[in-house]
Amino acid sequence: MYRIFVVAIICMACNTNGNHRQQPAKAPLLPFFKQRVNPLLQNLETTAAKKMLDSLLPYIEQKDNYIDMCSWLRCMAVVYQLENKLDSARLYADRSLQLALEKDTTQRQVLASKIQTADIMGDQHSLDSALIYGREAYFMAQKIDTPGLPLICLKLYNIYEKIGDLEMQKKYLFEGFQRSTSPKHKTVFATNISEYYEKVNEVDSALIFFQALMQDTSFSNPYYNAVRYENLGTLLSKKGYLKEGLAYQLKGMQISRELDELSAQSYYNIATTYLKLGEYLQDEHLLDTALRLASHEKNWALQKQIWRAKADNWTLQKKTWQASAAKDSAFAYYDKEVDSSVIARARELEAKYSLLEKDFQIKSLALSNQESERTREQQRRAIVQIICSVILLGIFLYWVWRRKQVNMKIREESLRQQLLRGQINSHFLYNSVDGLQELIEIGNTRSAINFIQHLAELFRLSLENARQPFVPLKNELDALTSYLTLQQVLAGNQFDFHIDVGGIADQQVILIPPMLLQPFVENAILHGFDGQQEKGELNIQIQKINKVLLCVIDDNGRGLKDAGDQSQKRSLSTTINKERLEILSRQTNTRAQLKITGKKEITGKAGVRVELIVPYQTPVFTKKGKRIDHTKAIG
Repeated sequence: MYRIFVVAIICMACNTNGNHRQQPAKAPLLPFFKQRVNPLLQNLETTAAKKMLDSLLPYIEQKDNYIDMCSWLRCMAVVYQLENKLDSARLYADRSLQLALEKDTTQRQVLASKIQTADIMGDQHSLDSALIYGREAYFMAQKIDTPGLPLICLKLYNIYEKIGDLEMQKKYLFEGFQRSTSPKHKTVFATNISEYYEKVNEVDSALIFFQALMQDTSFSNPYYNAVRYENLGTLLSKKGYLKEGLAYQLKGMQISRELDELSAQSYYNIATTYLKLGEYLQDEHLLDTALRLASHEKNWALQKQIWRAKADNWTLQKKTWQASAAKDSAFAYYDKEVDSSVIARARELEAKYSLLEKDFQIKSLALSNQESERTREQQRRAIVQIICSVILLGIFLYWVWRRKQVNMKIREESLRQQLLRGQINSHFLYNSVDGLQELIEIGNTRSAINFIQHLAELFRLSLENARQPFVPLKNELDALTSYLTLQQVLAGNQFDFHIDVGGIADQQVILIPPMLLQPFVENAILHGFDGQQEKGELNIQIQKINKVLLCVIDDNGRGLKDAGDQSQKRSLSTTINKERLEILSRQTNTRAQLKITGKKEITGKAGVRVELIVPYQTPVFTKKGKRIDHTKAIG
């Protein structure tokens, strides 16, 4: 049974499929494990198996396939398990499980590794941990690998047998037997079921079970037949069916002899049946063979039973002195058995205290680890608090710096607007002086005096408007009217103008940048009407739409193409006003727009149409109704 059990472990450990190839380097490694490594392990040739596995390691590392590496690690674990080097076996099993947990998406390698880990822990008598891994493997197999459940049931039975839980032993034995499709696995379960029934003194149940097995022809193999024949024969002999039982026992012995699997227990069981039948010589011969094998196996308990059986045999044959000598031998082996039991109990006690010592060390280490972890956690929290404080301080400093930058930007733009207005005033002053010079040169003194008066009025309004970045619409329109009146004088009444405010009644509370419209009016007069035969017409319309003013400046001048290669677009005043509108858009968060088109392209008539969309503002008042100076509100 032990050999079958080893075969089951190896089959799960290697988990192989595929066809056999002679050279592992030219084929997948799993078939190679199955065809070349498994037979060595089955024959307990661990040295040869280890040598072959070591030779495969460089190729597996080069191939870098986690399935091959997991299988190799589990095979190495089996090697050390068979050599009873359980710590080394556990090391390889743990490595296989860790690799499978990291890379196996199918969970099959994880399942195989957990089964093997549970088996090794069971051998190490770490039954709680073994049971945890065994149960985890059981539930995993129900989901992904139902055919593997019989082997897991066998592991769980083994663990519960060591724990001593008979009810759970029965559960997993019968479940594993029912699920098994392999004759070898069924053999193991059948043998253990028989032993279970004997443990609970249910020989009749064991007998019924094996009689049912005798009629099951769904699977068969020599080893399985030998086991079930021998067990059934022994059970029948115990129930008093001696001849029927002997027939099954002899049939099982014949098969076991052919398999070279005969044991002292088998000879003793048949000898017991012969003794009950009164065939003393045959019984004596079999007991001698059983004694020789038991001595080789160092099975003191069985040797004691054999000598007792010899004493009973010689007593029945009236060989008193031989029976007495046999009883003395049985007593001697009883002493050995007692000594062996005492040694075993002493070793168990030593192991128990060693285990308690290890448990204490583990608990001490766990407490130390907990304390270290608590200290590390406090350090982590302190580091996190410091980092958070630095981040918050950095955010605050950045906010202060950003606020200063914004304030500086606003003030810079305010000063820039004042500079731009200065550029416009300088440009207009140059044109006015040039026009005044022309009046003086032609001797039109009265017109020159009137021009100076209008110019003075215009500059008075411009100076008042220049004090603030935003002025009331009414002030801007008054300045524009003065400017146009002045230009009419300069042009000798060559054009007429008309300003339509579109019914805007609150001109005092609508605030716009000063001198925003004047440059476009100036372009119309200087570039549109200059040299034109017909009288010029200049129409200015202003409408309030939501939070913006729509300003349209329309003339019947020469248009863009006839005005000297679009000099209007390239004039300094137009360029400056475009930049002013961009600044205005950023200050008010409302889009400002400038559009200049030739009317000839749209209506077929001469002239230029300028459209401005100008965001406006309203005055800011305190709670007491006092108006706040707008320049301070902005800067």
